[in-house]
Amino acid sequence: MKIFYKKTSVFIALFCTAILTITGISSCKKFLDVAPTDVTRDQDFLTDYWDAQYMLRGAYQALQPLVDYIFVLGEVQGDWAKPGSGADSDIVQLAEHRAKPTNRYTNWSPYYDLINRANFVIKNVPRVPPDQNNFSDFIKNQYIGEAKYLRAFAYFHLVRNWGDVPYTNTVVDDISKVSYLSVTSRETILDSCEKDLTEAFAKTDFVANVFNDDGTLRVSNEQTRHRVTKGTVCALQAELYLWRNKYALANTACQAWQNTGQYTFLGNGSSPTGGDHWFDIFTLGNSLFNEGMFTCVFTYSTRETSTLMMLTSNDPAAGGKYMVAPSDIAIKTYNPNWPNSVSITNTATDDAYRGFGATYAGGAPSYNRVGSANPVIWKWLGTAKVAPASIDVPPPVRLPYRSEGDFHLTRQGDMYLLWAEALNRIGDKANSISKINSVRGRAGMPAASVSGITTASTNDQIEDFILRERGLELGYEGRRWYDLMRIARHGRPRVLIDAVEKRAPASLTPYLEATLTDQSKWLLPINENELKLNPNLKQH
Repeated sequence: MKIFYKKTSVFIALFCTAILTITGISSCKKFLDVAPTDVTRDQDFLTDYWDAQYMLRGAYQALQPLVDYIFVLGEVQGDWAKPGSGADSDIVQLAEHRAKPTNRYTNWSPYYDLINRANFVIKNVPRVPPDQNNFSDFIKNQYIGEAKYLRAFAYFHLVRNWGDVPYTNTVVDDISKVSYLSVTSRETILDSCEKDLTEAFAKTDFVANVFNDDGTLRVSNEQTRHRVTKGTVCALQAELYLWRNKYALANTACQAWQNTGQYTFLGNGSSPTGGDHWFDIFTLGNSLFNEGMFTCVFTYSTRETSTLMMLTSNDPAAGGKYMVAPSDIAIKTYNPNWPNSVSITNTATDDAYRGFGATYAGGAPSYNRVGSANPVIWKWLGTAKVAPASIDVPPPVRLPYRSEGDFHLTRQGDMYLLWAEALNRIGDKANSISKINSVRGRAGMPAASVSGITTASTNDQIEDFILRERGLELGYEGRRWYDLMRIARHGRPRVLIDAVEKRAPASLTPYLEATLTDQSKWLLPINENELKLNPNLKQH
């Protein structure tokens, strides 16, 4: 993330301390007595505002490796994506719900890396001397609040992926402090997440401020998207409360988000991100400040790239392996007449502005062929929309291996639909449908009533429509599997089971029926290396 380009001296120092403790080289005492010149020690590091900022940047940097996990685990296990022709065994295992403890996506280390960095900020920022101009108590508390959000973010993902997991809110900065933690119950961890988020909301600001050369502060739209603000906290609170079936609290979190005053009404098809401009959400970045609430940014020029091009492109020359592809169910939800035809203007028949050429497209090299045998997820490949054509034209695609751009960890369209879900569950159908229509209206789609969704509809019917709309709006943003799990936890497990069975080959239906009926099988196994290292862990 360019704005949080990592400063590693503190982490190098901690790593070196751990290595020296492991090796215990007593014969090298004379060597160890010499103060190193290229390593910053903990006690020498925490001296001023810049050190505090470097700590926080280091915590944010740990988000980038998680994007691979969020995308793969959030999409491949659900119904909106399927293994592409280049999928390896790990991807296929996840899609078939047969993940083994050797699967690379069962490695939870990247989540704990974020947690440890956040814990380091929470513990050590208070040690940094205050500076009336650059590092007031307000800024110090803001940093702590941001770190508490990051910790809750990581633990919420861990609980959804593995259930009961080890929990620590202390820093591991010395290998001698490492203990073999047993798991903590998921509900206890989620209680801690709620507490962290309450404190994060109190401590964070509405926007991110940066210093001018003269020491004055100014609002930075870029950092407001890249850093945790009150609105970001509200979004995670809403999703966490919905996960725990605390619908009234979820609604309250959404109201608090609106009350921040930082987010404008989505508008309609003529809004800046409406209609044919909907795809700009994924290409224009900073100019769409109100849409992107919390974004992880990859910048090719600073050698920060994601795995998304490798996973989704079917062009080997661009580094694509075509491991994850759009499912037939997803494509036909956007464009019912695929593979024969699609419309990019007729919203009565097609999701014209979010379907072909936006969320997905035909395969390489031109990406514009309707009915392509290898359709691709376009959100992470394209620099503009693709129009269907019968002849090959130069496509607006990212340069080979340039897997950069914004990955939205949460955005305004997501928040509106979470709010619709909460409102429906507390019985406010009218306002729930209004939120749905806000999202659909921006995409140029007709109101929900055209599809038969009205206040006379049942809560389950409205919820099903919200789930469908979340697929159309948020497809391939790492949310689908978690959406299915959350709706299933509302006392509706068949929603998840049926969705996965419809996406998978018919030959897998008996296995999936038997497996997914057991809700413990919705979770990933603990990685075999963790079981070897920690004797207090037991496989699910």
